[in-house]
Amino acid sequence: MIAAFGYALEGLRAAWRTQRNVRIHVALALAVVVAGIVLRFSWFGWAIIAIAIGLVLATELLNTAVEALVDLVSPQEHPLAKRARDVAAAGVLAASLAALAAGLCVLIATLRAH
Repeated sequence: MIAAFGYALEGLRAAWRTQRNVRIHVALALAVVVAGIVLRFSWFGWAIIAIAIGLVLATELLNTAVEALVDLVSPQEHPLAKRARDVAAAGVLAASLAALAAGLCVLIATLRAH
């Protein structure tokens, strides 16, 4: 089990080093956390934010894995390889839009409560 955590951490390090979008998502997540501290999100707001951040980061990591696998098995351009990459990217977009909607709901509820 300890080895599995080590492999997961290595995956995080690799994604951090090689994927600009991972770094962008982490920076945005940190900005949301700072805003939550300043605005004093409720415990429920924090739960929603944590789930949203986790969803976006998880889909971004899966997208990174799909891209690496597609590059391995299809180094040349192929319509199915493009489709796999595009669909994985669409998953990140869907997760990001859902997180944005959740974040706006938390923000509006927080501002109304103050």
